[in-house]
Amino acid sequence: MNTLLTELDGLDSRKGVYVIAATNRPDIIDPAMVRPGRLDKLLYVDLPGPDERAEIVTTMTRRLPLGIVDADVVGRSVNSGSGKEVVMKELLELVRSVRCEGYSGADLASLVREAGVVALRRTLGTFDAMNNSASDAMDGEGEVVVGLNDFLQALDKVSPSVSPLQKRKYEALRSKFSGLPVRISKEEHGEGKL
Repeated sequence: MNTLLTELDGLDSRKGVYVIAATNRPDIIDPAMVRPGRLDKLLYVDLPGPDERAEIVTTMTRRLPLGIVDADVVGRSVNSGSGKEVVMKELLELVRSVRCEGYSGADLASLVREAGVVALRRTLGTFDAMNNSASDAMDGEGEVVVGLNDFLQALDKVSPSVSPLQKRKYEALRSKFSGLPVRISKEEHGEGKL
């Protein structure tokens, strides 16, 4: 730490040198690091909102084979477009909903991966149930397609990595670093509990 601080203090003579640091533990930052002239501009990057979550999932599913595999989705989506478009539309509605509130980009990546695993297990289960020869299974009908129900099952397994309590603590730290008054509820200090 001392070496880093010495190096940061010696950067005055160098022009065009920027030091950028990131942490997911702002509560343990040494106060000496955030003094003026060192890492003095602090930015808080919040969890993605509904539209940002949709944008993240759109990017992550760009190469994923989406399609309709669920009978209930087929019934609702007559004349709505191709199977991929229908699943994508339903998926974006799901990701924008309250069910995905608090999910980070990493959580959404885990959700997409888990949906792929669920779809793979479903497809392999179909192969086992068919009891046909290997040549019948290779005719293209056994293609792995990820449907909306795969994402719903994955959502039951993947939860947000940041709890509401942790989020409140991060927001209090954001207020502290930006100079705003810090508001802490009585529940966080154990007051008001029976």
